[in-house]
Amino acid sequence: MLIVDDESDLTEVLAIRLSSGWGFTVAVAHDGDEGLRKAAVFRPDVILLDLAMPRVDGWEVCRRLRDDPDTRTIPIVIMTAWSTEDLHKRAIDEGVSEVLLKPAEDHELLSILRAVTGTTRPAEALPAGEARPERRQERPDRRRAAGGRTQTGRRHR
Repeated sequence: MLIVDDESDLTEVLAIRLSSGWGFTVAVAHDGDEGLRKAAVFRPDVILLDLAMPRVDGWEVCRRLRDDPDTRTIPIVIMTAWSTEDLHKRAIDEGVSEVLLKPAEDHELLSILRAVTGTTRPAEALPAGEARPERRQERPDRRRAAGGRTQTGRRHR
């Protein structure tokens, strides 16, 4: 798993919780450029991606990941403090798997990670850098819808 977020306090807490508490292998990047480099090297099974970062924002990171044949099938979970219908529409257009509001409840984060990695418990997630079975290539016009929550708490489909 790769966490890309410029809030170092948040990434530290998340990395500890996900690795020691739930058994994920976690890499952290504190800006978009670093996130792109680490995604190319580690090929994580999922990327938790903040949108509001300096220099290269989350949307640009997402676009570059989707344009690269080596990273295009990695599920991306957007983590953001703000949720709007425009955000969810853009997330769908960009091929994002889920949108998660910060701060996320543990059960919600774990449920989303299980769903996008196809695991039944965290220890089944592949460590960063290990080969994983090929994912079915989605046609560009058939991307999965983002299933994040709106500010009202309703699931967006």
